[in-house]
Amino acid sequence: MGEISAASQEQSTGIEQVNRAVTQMDEVTQQNAALVEEAAAAAGSLQEQAVKLAEAVAVFRLQGGEVIDVRAQLGGQRSSPSADDGMPALAGA
Repeated sequence: MGEISAASQEQSTGIEQVNRAVTQMDEVTQQNAALVEEAAAAAGSLQEQAVKLAEAVAVFRLQGGEVIDVRAQLGGQRSSPSADDGMPALAGA
């Protein structure tokens, strides 16, 4: 009878340890999901800033008067769908 009680206690202890481990993994998974969302938001923000920067420098011309069409490099992206967003227009646009 004592052996059954001891084995039952060991199983109970093992189950508690597994439960704690699963709880910790759940917490880490939730933290990772939050970090992924933050990283995605930061990447989107950086993309918007890169487009705006490309639009801002598009007004500069090379020494020979050549124009670099950054629209082709950006895939035609604009930082804003409005026609007048306060940014200089792309050269040649």
